[in-house]
Amino acid sequence: MKVKFILVVVTFYFSASTMLAQAVSRDSTKNLKVAAFPVAFYTPETAFGFGGLGIGTFHLKNESRETRPSSIQVGASYTTKGQFLLYAPFEFYKDNERWRMEGELGFYKYFYNFYGLGIDSRLEDEETYGVTFPRVRLSILREIFPDFLIGLGYELDVFSNLEIDEGGVLEASNANGKQDGTVSNIGFQAFYDTRDSQFFPTKGFYIQGKYFTSAKFLGASVNYSKFELDNRYYQKMGKKQVLAANLFLANSSNGTPFYDLNYLGSKRTRGFDNRRFQDNAELSFALEYRFPIAGRFGGVFFGSTGTVAPDLGKTLSSSYKNAVGTGIRYIINKRDGVRIRIDYGLTNEGSNFYFTIKEAF
Repeated sequence: MKVKFILVVVTFYFSASTMLAQAVSRDSTKNLKVAAFPVAFYTPETAFGFGGLGIGTFHLKNESRETRPSSIQVGASYTTKGQFLLYAPFEFYKDNERWRMEGELGFYKYFYNFYGLGIDSRLEDEETYGVTFPRVRLSILREIFPDFLIGLGYELDVFSNLEIDEGGVLEASNANGKQDGTVSNIGFQAFYDTRDSQFFPTKGFYIQGKYFTSAKFLGASVNYSKFELDNRYYQKMGKKQVLAANLFLANSSNGTPFYDLNYLGSKRTRGFDNRRFQDNAELSFALEYRFPIAGRFGGVFFGSTGTVAPDLGKTLSSSYKNAVGTGIRYIINKRDGVRIRIDYGLTNEGSNFYFTIKEAF
């Protein structure tokens, strides 16, 4: 049964890839711009990674050039920890942005950190677990008011070859999902998006709400539901300076598999090891000041605070973990504002270095 389901997943993956390719060839116009370049990156969880990335931006047929461009990214990377990442995130805009389809197709052979559950987990209990999985993310949304969209979403991860330390913290914990399994969730999504750019916004709001529940009839092997609210605000200061803020809150039900728990880590709370603190609920806030330096170079200062807890109500009384840092940016695509990101984050547990692409939020 499991083999059959994985075959269905693989078939869906390649069918979706073909559909996307046909959509671009059929509807895109002469304004298609493609950038391809080698990629090198470093994060605490991956160590050094190397690969290639291609980004195509375009407007679909009959779409105004004043609207947001559609985009497809295709990347493949290999890390010095033996991880393999193949990913293709996409965003399509149609009917003057009234329709939006976005998501990701991917395949990952990856390692994640585990320190135990809760805000009081210990740094010395760190262990890693390996897992292989194809991934599908798909959202289809329709604008019902200016800049406000609602729609449906789907998430699929088929976890196999799960490797955990025998006698380790994860095996001894009461975390759910310590066997191979399938995450297959459907749900409702709502967006409010007034950003002036999807890659480097200088003004506007981005508010995303999600509610997902596992779908047994689509092959889910675990029962749980989850909710998250991602609030971002961008304010231009002076001619080229930007203040960016991100308030994030999320909650999931009992029974959530440990690999889909909420966590503090590499984006909203840079400085901590990724997944350093995990639990059902998360409440975090990050603030970032972005400024030009010279030519294509820019800089940032950032700070964050956050916590995790067994449920969202307990985050208000939980202890909070703080981080600060600074970074350098280099523009690799002037038209769309795509940047290389180099960050250094500092916490009371130490520091971490990040070298990757695109802003953290």
